[in-house]
Amino acid sequence: MSALQGEDTISMPPLRMATIEDVADAFLGSFFPQAQQSPMPVDLLHLAEAVLPRYGIYVSPASVTEMGDNLGLTDPSGSTTEILIREDLWDNMLRGGPAANRARATLAHEFGHAVLHTPVIRRRRISPQTQHLLARVSREEVPPYMCAEWQAWAFAGCILAPRRTIAMIPNPTLRDVASTYAISTGMLEQHLRRIRVRMS
Repeated sequence: MSALQGEDTISMPPLRMATIEDVADAFLGSFFPQAQQSPMPVDLLHLAEAVLPRYGIYVSPASVTEMGDNLGLTDPSGSTTEILIREDLWDNMLRGGPAANRARATLAHEFGHAVLHTPVIRRRRISPQTQHLLARVSREEVPPYMCAEWQAWAFAGCILAPRRTIAMIPNPTLRDVASTYAISTGMLEQHLRRIRVRMS
């Protein structure tokens, strides 16, 4: 999914920020607990390639032609959850460094869809009201706490820069903290606003 403000979304059951933090904390505790113990970048490639496939979540690069305007897509329609990441972003993630920041954010966002939304969508697909329940609407029509995109970005921020380890960084500055977690300062700013943490 893209991060554009004008995009469409699917209305989801409401989730408070505290609930999303709890789910993200459980995700890290299960799959990458070292990220809860000290400030560090989460090894998203390891999760994508070695860990999450054991739980039915598969990540693959896809061509720009296949992806259209999307940087990432999550498909929960089968018995497994398929995540596609645009191949140029995937290549950037393999190379690492600051060029990988956008790819890391995109993949963490798609993990949010896989964790938070796949079960909801699968239940809705067997509902008599499935067409209504899965209808796409403008983001402006949905409060953030019920917006699939907002929820997925909130989840991404919580796994990439957990509140508990941000608190461990002495004299944190925006640039230093973003670098510590291998994310952009823009993403960090949005995440800090969501979790209501102030930083110089």
